[in-house]
Amino acid sequence: MVTKKKFSVFILMLLSISSQAQIFVSNEAGLQAIANNLSGHYVLTEEIILAQEWTPIGDKEHPFTGVLDGNGHIIHNLRINDSNRSAVGLFACTDGAEMMNLGIQNAEVIALKEGAGAYAGILIGEAIATTIDNSYIAGGFVQAKGSAGSFIGKVSGSNTPSGLQNVYATSNVTSDLYNAGGLVGVSENIAIENACFSGTTQAKSVSGGIAGSVTGNNSLSSCAVLSPSLKGGTVNRILGEKRSGLTVLTNNYARADLLIGNRNLKTVPVNESFIKGLQGESVPYTGSDYVSTYPDYTNADILSALTAFNNAFYSRSRGLYTEKSGGSKVSAIWTQAVFLDLMENAYLRSGTQTDSLAFNSILDGNGRQYANYNWDNGVVWFIYDDIMWWVISLARTYLITGDTKWLNLSKTGFERVWSGSTVLKDNGSYDPVNGGMYWAWDNQHPEGTPLSTMGKMACINYPTVIAAMTLFEATGDSTYFHKGVEIFNWAQNNLFDKEKGRVADSKHGSNPDWKDHVYNQATCIGAAVMLYKATGNRSYLDDAVLTANYTKNQMSTNGFLHFETGVEQGIYTAIFAQYIIRLIEDGEQYQYFPWLHYNINAGWANRIPASGVTYKDYANPAPSISNIESYDASAIPALMQVIKPESEQQVNCQSRIFYEKNLHWDFDVWTFSENDSLPRLRLFDTTSGIKKKLAYNPVEIYSRDRKIFVKTIHPVMVEVYDTLGKIYSKNRIQYDGLSLPSGLYLVRTSMDNYINCHKIINH
Repeated sequence: MVTKKKFSVFILMLLSISSQAQIFVSNEAGLQAIANNLSGHYVLTEEIILAQEWTPIGDKEHPFTGVLDGNGHIIHNLRINDSNRSAVGLFACTDGAEMMNLGIQNAEVIALKEGAGAYAGILIGEAIATTIDNSYIAGGFVQAKGSAGSFIGKVSGSNTPSGLQNVYATSNVTSDLYNAGGLVGVSENIAIENACFSGTTQAKSVSGGIAGSVTGNNSLSSCAVLSPSLKGGTVNRILGEKRSGLTVLTNNYARADLLIGNRNLKTVPVNESFIKGLQGESVPYTGSDYVSTYPDYTNADILSALTAFNNAFYSRSRGLYTEKSGGSKVSAIWTQAVFLDLMENAYLRSGTQTDSLAFNSILDGNGRQYANYNWDNGVVWFIYDDIMWWVISLARTYLITGDTKWLNLSKTGFERVWSGSTVLKDNGSYDPVNGGMYWAWDNQHPEGTPLSTMGKMACINYPTVIAAMTLFEATGDSTYFHKGVEIFNWAQNNLFDKEKGRVADSKHGSNPDWKDHVYNQATCIGAAVMLYKATGNRSYLDDAVLTANYTKNQMSTNGFLHFETGVEQGIYTAIFAQYIIRLIEDGEQYQYFPWLHYNINAGWANRIPASGVTYKDYANPAPSISNIESYDASAIPALMQVIKPESEQQVNCQSRIFYEKNLHWDFDVWTFSENDSLPRLRLFDTTSGIKKKLAYNPVEIYSRDRKIFVKTIHPVMVEVYDTLGKIYSKNRIQYDGLSLPSGLYLVRTSMDNYINCHKIINH
């Protein structure tokens, strides 16, 4: 709580800081003079090219405590070769310092003092309670006998954490005897956010892409490692090693083909790469993660797959799906709801009257088959989750059609599951004492059941959340919202591995049953995304991403979605389709597109040639139709309805939207280097219509009269991208202009070693 007294003190502090006279630095002598006033507020006014070997500023007893504002300028040619100091860098030691808007290029820092107490960084040797914002270190290297990092060698602990935000480094980091981190060698208390590293690290002990070894309280979020390789005795892609304390990793990514190891370097297996672990989730770098020999499916293939599925398993006269092609036995009651979802998705994709009539026929057929949706009929409806799957589908049908008949059935179905039946006299699925939802009541003796010894399954708890949130969307009744939140919290505390994103199948008593099922992963994703959409709370989205990554990385084999051979289990991946698309669209998590295309292409290519029916084992040719049930054949048609073909892909994990939405990059300037595809951070004004220039860039770009002009004395390759990451045009031009329609564009120019990209707005 901020009291009036505390606020007054805060204001006085701000006034004190703002009143401190700025000291302008325009040359090497001025930079060296910082050592004479370690608490000053310094502002660079020019680029500084250092000519002499550098003497680090400050020391342990006399650290730099002031402010250094680079003001968008760069320090070039920093050279240090030191064998005496314990802390080596542009600044040896800092305490409570602030640094921002600074670039350092082509530094060479060599620190030869040995020992666990020796640290080297290009910017700072040892930092305490120091913040660095909106800065970068490009090229060069730091090599030390102690621990090393491109920005900071060591962050020492204090009551106030250090901070490293909106930064990147492309330098190489080496520790001959101890630890190396791409940005920080060792840390006891730092928060790193929105950071990228694309150099290399090498250490005898611990090596990490962002940080080497950490103790105490640390956090790393929205970081990306695009290095070609990391070497060390203990090496991980984001954080080398967590030795003690509390370290939180969130939303961190690493180049998928990144090589790590000690001597024999190798890529991290996909099943060892997950977002909250030390490794960091893989993000495709060259697009080679899910390269398939199978052709890309098309819109025509989507129609063919759906037609083949319905021809084989749908009885038009009955309005029901059957288990076997041409058979009379209908598919399980709950799976009919999933098939309805599939056909409603087909209608949402196509908008045709044919698909509208098809899903309405399914609704009518199931009404005839299942007691006109009379939820109190215990002969037909005898398991809670059977009802809840239909509650979801009927509420969704209302959202599509506006017919209140389906909404009313959904609402009464939800109440029947939650509170029980006045006819059957069961107590309902909800446990008001211990929380959560029971899967079933005693069908033979329903009164007074379920008992506390009965199981609470994932397949009722997460669908209950989805049903509640769908009804909340349909009605605006907050009662549904609060029930959804309550059950989700119970499920996450009892059925969810918060480190891995793994969902337990059930809980009997106090013991979760850790069996992996794709449909449980799917409904957990769906529930989390719907809560995120309703609240904007990022923790829900993080849970959904973690769950999807476990499904993709741990459960899949060679990139193919996990499939199961038990009764009705073939339909699980069709359910996954329903909710992974929510994560992609509502959560703006576009990185799953390549993986899903890879699966669909394989599954469709391996269909039965004559009928076009697909099978749940995408990696191998489908068996004969006699060995396929409708559950097994549903996934590829279901995925196709919601995942657009590659040719229509709107965004992908290498587009600007992925990095902007998920890594929070500022795209006022989006600069490529030869080695990576993440943006250079904002240092310069790029207001529309004003000449745009990056320091020491031989290419200038500006927009006028809906044209992009490139000014250079040499021919330049110019690529123009739209906001979805698609290329609009590609030409080699010189002193020329490109006409563009109104809109926002990213213009990439390449000449020699200069590869830059600018945001251009044409009004």
